[in-house]
Amino acid sequence: MTALRLGTRGSVLARTQSSSVAAALASVIGRRVDLVVIRAEGDDVTIPLDAPPRPGAFVATLRDALGAGEVDLVVHSFKDLPSVPMAGLVVAAIPARADARDALCARDGLTLAGLPRGARIGTSSPRRAAALRRVRPDVKIVPVRGNVDTRLRKVADGQVDAVVLAGAGLQRLGRADVITEWLDPAVCVPAPAQGALAVECRAGTLESVLASLDDNATRLAVTAERAVLAGVEAACTTAVGAHAVWQGAGELRLLAEVTDHRGVEHGRSSRQVRVTTSAEAEALGLAAAQELLAG
Repeated sequence: MTALRLGTRGSVLARTQSSSVAAALASVIGRRVDLVVIRAEGDDVTIPLDAPPRPGAFVATLRDALGAGEVDLVVHSFKDLPSVPMAGLVVAAIPARADARDALCARDGLTLAGLPRGARIGTSSPRRAAALRRVRPDVKIVPVRGNVDTRLRKVADGQVDAVVLAGAGLQRLGRADVITEWLDPAVCVPAPAQGALAVECRAGTLESVLASLDDNATRLAVTAERAVLAGVEAACTTAVGAHAVWQGAGELRLLAEVTDHRGVEHGRSSRQVRVTTSAEAEALGLAAAQELLAG
């Protein structure tokens, strides 16, 4: 039986994430799933992320290959997907989410509060930079690019005092030991869909097969978060965070935040409602977006 072709970026993290999906899918369908490495535009560190040639610098070439039939499915870090769907493609599975929080990786085991005055913190995320400056206006934000090891090496080499990374990625790589502090979402609201994976295929192909990998609780949570993105009309450089957490009795609590966007210096929204459908989750996110833009 012909193997399915799963498209993935070439980084160790991307291949680790994609391998976990491939193994889970193979166990369900009894068929081999082979990884096909595809270079993403965002992997070229000479391309500025604030002016990419097209939206979705880390996913565009994978989607091109999928649309052209060169692969059968692709796996993305969901936070990298633009909020506007791509015609002919569908996110058929969202596996159970890992920890959505950001993680500080600092020299000498330091926490954010423990870093010395004027400390250099590496991040190229406008969202993380804005959050860090709110609680530590004295720190210097240093743009950093590259894979996880490249960023961590900048701390080890003394180029920066700390870096902020998605904790889920470190956990998946077995590198959680380098985390010196998990940042409270109330301090640094995670990126919409951070910690979640998106398994995408061509419409009308593998949806029924991939449905076995889908986690509905995760799908509803990230639907609410990504509706915030759409509602504020976020660009790839917009400092926007959204974090949905399930409470008792089927209620979803959504914390959302935006900085320096569409005339709003800083806005924050916290809402909690009962959610049972994707439409209700989307409505929650859009309501939060309206509140953010109202200042």
